[in-house]
Amino acid sequence: MMFLVQPLTGTLADRFGFRKILLLASTLSAFSYLGYLMQGGFLWLMAVTIVMSVFYNTIQPVFDSLSLQLAAKDPAFSYGTLRVAGALGWAVTGIITGKVIDGSQIGMVFVISFISMAGVALLTLFLPKQDVILPSESAGYTGSTQLLKNKQLLFLLLAVVLISTGGTAIWNFYSLYMKGNGASATLVGYGLSLQGLCELPFFYFSARIMLRFGTRMTLILTVLVLSLRLLLYAFVSKPEMAIPIELLHGISWSLFWVACVEYVSKLVDAKWMATGQSLLYAAYYGLGAIAGNYWTGFLADKAMPYGQIFLLNGLIVFMVAILLAIFLRTSPRN
Repeated sequence: MMFLVQPLTGTLADRFGFRKILLLASTLSAFSYLGYLMQGGFLWLMAVTIVMSVFYNTIQPVFDSLSLQLAAKDPAFSYGTLRVAGALGWAVTGIITGKVIDGSQIGMVFVISFISMAGVALLTLFLPKQDVILPSESAGYTGSTQLLKNKQLLFLLLAVVLISTGGTAIWNFYSLYMKGNGASATLVGYGLSLQGLCELPFFYFSARIMLRFGTRMTLILTVLVLSLRLLLYAFVSKPEMAIPIELLHGISWSLFWVACVEYVSKLVDAKWMATGQSLLYAAYYGLGAIAGNYWTGFLADKAMPYGQIFLLNGLIVFMVAILLAIFLRTSPRN
Protein backbone atom coordinates (compact mmCIF):
# COMPACT_ATOMS: atom_id res chain seq x y z
CA MET A 1 0.00 0.00 0.00
CA MET A 2 2.93 2.34 0.66
CA PHE A 3 4.25 1.74 -2.82
CA LEU A 4 0.85 2.30 -4.44
CA VAL A 5 -0.32 5.25 -2.34
CA GLN A 6 2.63 7.49 -1.59
CA PRO A 7 3.64 8.71 -5.08
CA LEU A 8 0.00 9.72 -5.70
CA THR A 9 -0.55 11.40 -2.35
CA GLY A 10 2.74 13.27 -2.63
CA THR A 11 1.54 14.80 -5.88
CA LEU A 12 -1.84 15.62 -4.31
CA ALA A 13 -0.09 17.34 -1.40
CA ASP A 14 1.96 19.45 -3.81
CA ARG A 15 -1.20 20.46 -5.63
CA PHE A 16 -3.74 20.98 -2.84
CA GLY A 17 -1.53 21.85 0.14
CA PHE A 18 0.09 19.99 3.00
CA ARG A 19 -2.41 21.03 5.67
CA LYS A 20 -5.48 19.57 3.95
CA ILE A 21 -3.80 16.26 3.21
CA LEU A 22 -2.39 15.95 6.75
CA LEU A 23 -5.75 16.66 8.36
CA LEU A 24 -7.60 14.16 6.18
CA ALA A 25 -4.99 11.42 6.51
CA SER A 26 -4.43 11.71 10.28
CA THR A 27 -8.16 11.77 11.07
CA LEU A 28 -9.02 8.72 8.98
CA SER A 29 -5.96 6.74 10.03
CA ALA A 30 -6.81 7.41 13.70
CA PHE A 31 -10.24 5.85 13.32
CA SER A 32 -8.87 2.98 11.27
CA TYR A 33 -6.89 1.78 14.31
CA LEU A 34 -10.14 1.17 16.16
CA GLY A 35 -11.08 -1.30 13.44
CA TYR A 36 -8.47 -3.70 14.77
CA LEU A 37 -10.46 -4.00 18.00
CA MET A 38 -13.41 -5.55 16.14
CA GLN A 39 -13.43 -9.33 15.72
CA GLY A 40 -14.14 -10.02 12.06
CA GLY A 41 -11.70 -12.72 11.05
CA PHE A 42 -8.77 -12.63 8.67
CA LEU A 43 -10.56 -10.85 5.79
CA TRP A 44 -11.65 -8.07 8.15
CA LEU A 45 -8.07 -7.75 9.39
CA MET A 46 -6.85 -7.42 5.80
CA ALA A 47 -9.48 -4.79 4.98
CA VAL A 48 -8.65 -2.70 8.06
CA THR A 49 -4.93 -2.92 7.27
CA ILE A 50 -5.51 -1.68 3.73
CA VAL A 51 -7.57 1.31 4.93
CA MET A 52 -5.06 2.12 7.67
CA SER A 53 -2.14 1.87 5.25
CA VAL A 54 -3.72 4.20 2.70
CA PHE A 55 -4.08 7.05 5.17
CA TYR A 56 -1.22 6.48 7.62
CA ASN A 57 1.36 6.15 4.86
CA THR A 58 0.24 9.46 3.43
CA ILE A 59 1.40 11.32 6.53
CA GLN A 60 5.15 10.70 6.71
CA PRO A 61 6.38 12.09 3.36
CA VAL A 62 4.12 15.13 3.75
CA PHE A 63 5.58 15.78 7.22
CA ASP A 64 9.09 15.54 5.78
CA SER A 65 8.19 17.99 3.02
CA LEU A 66 6.64 20.37 5.54
CA SER A 67 9.79 20.14 7.67
CA LEU A 68 12.02 20.91 4.68
CA GLN A 69 9.84 23.86 3.74
CA LEU A 70 9.91 25.30 7.26
CA ALA A 71 13.68 24.75 7.49
CA ALA A 72 14.15 26.62 4.22
CA LYS A 73 12.30 29.62 5.65
CA ASP A 74 14.06 29.65 9.03
CA PRO A 75 17.83 29.02 9.08
CA ALA A 76 17.62 28.26 12.81
CA PHE A 77 15.98 24.93 11.89
CA SER A 78 17.08 21.91 9.91
CA TYR A 79 15.22 18.79 8.88
CA GLY A 80 17.27 16.73 11.33
CA THR A 81 16.53 18.90 14.35
CA LEU A 82 12.82 18.78 13.57
CA ARG A 83 12.98 14.98 13.39
CA VAL A 84 14.23 14.92 17.00
CA ALA A 85 10.59 15.11 18.09
CA GLY A 86 9.80 11.92 16.20
CA ALA A 87 12.74 10.15 17.80
CA LEU A 88 11.48 11.15 21.25
CA GLY A 89 8.08 9.69 20.42
CA TRP A 90 9.69 6.45 19.27
CA ALA A 91 11.75 6.16 22.46
CA VAL A 92 8.83 6.82 24.80
CA THR A 93 6.31 4.55 23.08
CA GLY A 94 8.83 1.71 22.79
CA ILE A 95 8.90 1.42 26.58
CA ILE A 96 5.17 2.05 27.01
CA THR A 97 4.12 -0.49 24.38
CA GLY A 98 6.37 -3.24 25.76
CA LYS A 99 4.92 -2.70 29.24
CA VAL A 100 1.35 -2.67 27.87
CA ILE A 101 1.83 -5.96 25.99
CA ASP A 102 3.30 -7.67 29.05
CA GLY A 103 0.68 -6.28 31.44
CA SER A 104 -2.59 -6.29 29.50
CA GLN A 105 -4.27 -7.31 26.26
CA ILE A 106 -2.44 -6.56 23.04
CA GLY A 107 -5.50 -4.69 21.75
CA MET A 108 -4.49 -1.74 23.94
CA VAL A 109 -1.77 -1.04 21.38
CA PHE A 110 -4.43 0.15 18.93
CA VAL A 111 -6.07 2.36 21.57
CA ILE A 112 -2.70 4.07 22.11
CA SER A 113 -2.35 4.47 18.34
CA PHE A 114 -5.81 6.03 18.05
CA ILE A 115 -5.11 8.56 20.81
CA SER A 116 -1.73 9.61 19.41
CA MET A 117 -2.98 9.95 15.82
CA ALA A 118 -6.05 11.88 16.96
CA GLY A 119 -3.60 14.28 18.59
CA VAL A 120 -1.85 14.69 15.24
CA ALA A 121 -5.16 15.60 13.60
CA LEU A 122 -5.91 18.14 16.35
CA LEU A 123 -2.51 19.83 16.06
CA THR A 124 -2.82 19.97 12.26
CA LEU A 125 -5.72 22.40 12.71
CA PHE A 126 -3.24 24.94 14.13
CA LEU A 127 -0.94 24.90 11.11
CA PRO A 128 -1.19 28.30 9.36
CA LYS A 129 -2.26 27.84 5.77
CA GLN A 130 0.27 30.28 4.37
CA ASP A 131 3.12 28.24 5.84
CA VAL A 132 2.16 24.89 4.39
CA ILE A 133 0.48 25.38 1.03
CA LEU A 134 2.46 25.69 -2.15
CA PRO A 135 0.93 27.54 -5.13
CA SER A 136 -1.41 25.14 -6.92
CA GLU A 137 0.01 25.99 -10.31
CA SER A 138 3.44 24.72 -9.23
CA ALA A 139 2.39 21.07 -9.20
CA GLY A 140 0.43 18.62 -11.27
CA TYR A 141 -0.43 14.97 -11.42
CA THR A 142 2.59 13.88 -13.46
CA GLY A 143 5.22 14.65 -10.85
CA SER A 144 6.42 11.11 -10.26
CA THR A 145 6.89 10.46 -13.98
CA GLN A 146 8.83 13.69 -14.43
CA LEU A 147 11.13 13.04 -11.49
CA LEU A 148 11.99 9.48 -12.51
CA LYS A 149 13.60 10.87 -15.67
CA ASN A 150 16.39 12.12 -13.41
CA LYS A 151 19.00 9.33 -13.66
CA GLN A 152 20.76 10.21 -10.41
CA LEU A 153 17.47 10.21 -8.53
CA LEU A 154 16.48 6.91 -10.11
CA PHE A 155 19.82 5.33 -9.16
CA LEU A 156 19.50 6.60 -5.60
CA LEU A 157 15.97 5.19 -5.32
CA LEU A 158 17.09 1.79 -6.62
CA ALA A 159 19.93 1.76 -4.07
CA VAL A 160 17.45 2.66 -1.32
CA VAL A 161 15.25 -0.28 -2.39
CA LEU A 162 18.19 -2.68 -1.97
CA ILE A 163 19.20 -1.13 1.36
CA SER A 164 15.64 -1.48 2.61
CA THR A 165 15.55 -5.09 1.41
CA GLY A 166 18.45 -5.89 3.71
CA GLY A 167 17.49 -3.54 6.54
CA THR A 168 13.85 -4.61 6.76
CA ALA A 169 15.01 -7.61 8.77
CA ILE A 170 15.75 -5.17 11.61
CA TRP A 171 12.45 -3.34 11.40
CA ASN A 172 9.98 -6.21 10.97
CA PHE A 173 11.80 -9.27 12.32
CA TYR A 174 13.62 -7.73 15.30
CA SER A 175 11.06 -9.02 17.82
CA LEU A 176 11.19 -12.55 16.38
CA TYR A 177 14.99 -12.42 16.36
CA MET A 178 15.14 -11.25 19.99
CA LYS A 179 12.48 -13.66 21.26
CA GLY A 180 14.21 -16.49 19.41
CA ASN A 181 17.21 -15.71 21.61
CA GLY A 182 15.03 -15.76 24.73
CA ALA A 183 14.06 -12.07 25.13
CA SER A 184 10.86 -10.90 26.82
CA ALA A 185 8.55 -8.31 25.30
CA THR A 186 9.82 -5.80 27.86
CA LEU A 187 13.44 -6.36 26.79
CA VAL A 188 12.40 -5.92 23.15
CA GLY A 189 10.71 -2.65 24.18
CA TYR A 190 13.90 -1.48 25.87
CA GLY A 191 15.85 -2.29 22.71
CA LEU A 192 13.45 -0.27 20.57
CA SER A 193 13.53 2.62 23.03
CA LEU A 194 17.32 2.63 23.00
CA GLN A 195 17.11 2.91 19.22
CA GLY A 196 14.94 6.00 19.63
CA LEU A 197 17.30 7.58 22.16
CA CYS A 198 20.26 6.99 19.84
CA GLU A 199 18.42 8.83 17.09
CA LEU A 200 18.32 12.10 19.04
CA PRO A 201 21.94 13.33 18.73
CA PHE A 202 22.29 12.27 15.10
CA PHE A 203 19.05 13.93 14.05
CA TYR A 204 20.01 17.08 15.93
CA PHE A 205 23.57 17.32 14.60
CA SER A 206 22.83 15.87 11.15
CA ALA A 207 23.10 19.24 9.38
CA ARG A 208 26.54 19.88 10.89
CA ILE A 209 27.72 16.37 10.09
CA MET A 210 26.67 16.67 6.44
CA LEU A 211 28.21 20.11 6.22
CA ARG A 212 31.47 18.61 7.46
CA PHE A 213 31.55 15.42 5.36
CA GLY A 214 29.11 16.22 2.54
CA THR A 215 25.75 14.58 1.90
CA ARG A 216 27.19 11.93 -0.44
CA MET A 217 29.95 10.77 1.90
CA THR A 218 27.60 10.83 4.89
CA LEU A 219 25.14 8.62 3.01
CA ILE A 220 27.82 6.08 2.07
CA LEU A 221 29.19 5.93 5.62
CA THR A 222 25.74 5.30 7.09
CA VAL A 223 25.15 2.40 4.70
CA LEU A 224 28.48 0.88 5.75
CA VAL A 225 27.47 1.18 9.42
CA LEU A 226 24.15 -0.52 8.64
CA SER A 227 26.09 -3.38 7.09
CA LEU A 228 28.24 -3.63 10.22
CA ARG A 229 25.15 -3.59 12.43
CA LEU A 230 23.57 -6.49 10.53
CA LEU A 231 26.80 -8.47 10.73
CA LEU A 232 27.04 -7.97 14.50
CA TYR A 233 23.53 -9.33 15.04
CA ALA A 234 24.74 -12.61 13.56
CA PHE A 235 27.09 -13.21 16.51
CA VAL A 236 24.56 -12.69 19.32
CA SER A 237 23.88 -15.73 21.49
CA LYS A 238 22.05 -14.03 24.40
CA PRO A 239 19.38 -11.33 23.89
CA GLU A 240 21.15 -8.89 26.22
CA MET A 241 24.14 -8.92 23.85
CA ALA A 242 22.01 -7.35 21.12
CA ILE A 243 21.19 -4.24 23.16
CA PRO A 244 24.62 -2.54 22.72
CA ILE A 245 24.31 -3.05 18.94
CA GLU A 246 21.35 -0.64 19.00
CA LEU A 247 23.87 2.15 19.69
CA LEU A 248 24.59 2.02 15.93
CA HIS A 249 20.97 2.84 15.15
CA GLY A 250 21.54 6.59 15.21
CA ILE A 251 24.07 6.37 12.37
CA SER A 252 22.61 3.45 10.41
CA TRP A 253 19.08 4.84 10.42
CA SER A 254 18.72 8.46 11.62
CA LEU A 255 21.71 9.92 9.81
CA PHE A 256 21.05 7.67 6.81
CA TRP A 257 17.47 8.87 6.45
CA VAL A 258 18.34 12.55 6.84
CA ALA A 259 21.03 12.16 4.17
CA CYS A 260 18.51 10.50 1.84
CA VAL A 261 15.89 13.18 2.42
CA GLU A 262 18.40 16.00 1.90
CA TYR A 263 19.88 14.36 -1.20
CA VAL A 264 16.44 13.93 -2.77
CA SER A 265 15.52 17.53 -1.93
CA LYS A 266 18.63 18.68 -3.81
CA LEU A 267 17.85 16.53 -6.85
CA VAL A 268 14.25 17.71 -7.33
CA ASP A 269 12.69 21.09 -7.96
CA ALA A 270 10.92 22.75 -5.02
CA LYS A 271 7.55 22.46 -6.76
CA TRP A 272 7.87 18.65 -6.62
CA MET A 273 9.03 18.56 -2.97
CA ALA A 274 6.31 16.28 -1.57
CA THR A 275 6.33 14.13 -4.70
CA GLY A 276 10.08 13.56 -4.42
CA GLN A 277 9.85 12.63 -0.75
CA SER A 278 6.92 10.31 -1.43
CA LEU A 279 9.01 8.48 -4.04
CA LEU A 280 11.75 8.04 -1.42
CA TYR A 281 9.23 6.60 1.04
CA ALA A 282 7.77 4.36 -1.67
CA ALA A 283 11.27 3.06 -2.43
CA TYR A 284 12.26 2.34 1.19
CA TYR A 285 8.98 1.50 2.89
CA GLY A 286 7.23 0.27 -0.26
CA LEU A 287 9.27 -1.76 -2.75
CA GLY A 288 12.14 -2.32 -0.35
CA ALA A 289 9.85 -3.46 2.46
CA ILE A 290 7.95 -5.77 0.10
CA ALA A 291 11.16 -7.38 -1.14
CA GLY A 292 12.71 -7.47 2.33
CA ASN A 293 9.68 -9.07 3.96
CA TYR A 294 9.39 -11.77 1.31
CA TRP A 295 13.16 -12.36 1.27
CA THR A 296 13.58 -12.61 5.04
CA GLY A 297 10.33 -14.54 5.44
CA PHE A 298 11.40 -16.99 2.73
CA LEU A 299 14.75 -17.62 4.43
CA ALA A 300 13.08 -18.00 7.84
CA ASP A 301 10.60 -20.52 6.42
CA LYS A 302 13.60 -22.50 5.16
CA ALA A 303 14.66 -22.76 8.84
CA MET A 304 17.66 -20.46 8.40
CA PRO A 305 18.49 -18.90 11.81
CA TYR A 306 17.80 -15.18 12.03
CA GLY A 307 21.44 -14.55 12.86
CA GLN A 308 22.49 -16.04 9.51
CA ILE A 309 19.78 -14.04 7.73
CA PHE A 310 21.16 -10.85 9.24
CA LEU A 311 24.65 -11.89 8.13
CA LEU A 312 23.52 -12.43 4.53
CA ASN A 313 21.59 -9.14 4.48
CA GLY A 314 24.62 -7.34 5.88
CA LEU A 315 26.69 -8.55 2.93
CA ILE A 316 24.00 -7.31 0.50
CA VAL A 317 23.97 -3.86 2.10
CA PHE A 318 27.78 -3.74 1.99
CA MET A 319 27.72 -4.31 -1.79
CA VAL A 320 25.22 -1.46 -2.17
CA ALA A 321 27.59 0.85 -0.27
CA ILE A 322 30.34 -0.01 -2.78
CA LEU A 323 28.01 0.77 -5.70
CA LEU A 324 27.06 4.12 -4.12
CA ALA A 325 30.72 5.02 -3.72
CA ILE A 326 31.35 4.26 -7.40
CA PHE A 327 28.28 5.65 -9.17
CA LEU A 328 26.68 8.30 -6.94
CA ARG A 329 27.83 11.76 -7.93
CA THR A 330 28.34 14.67 -5.59
CA SER A 331 25.02 16.33 -4.78
CA PRO A 332 24.21 19.20 -7.17
CA ARG A 333 23.99 22.07 -4.72
CA ASN A 334 24.72 22.89 -1.08
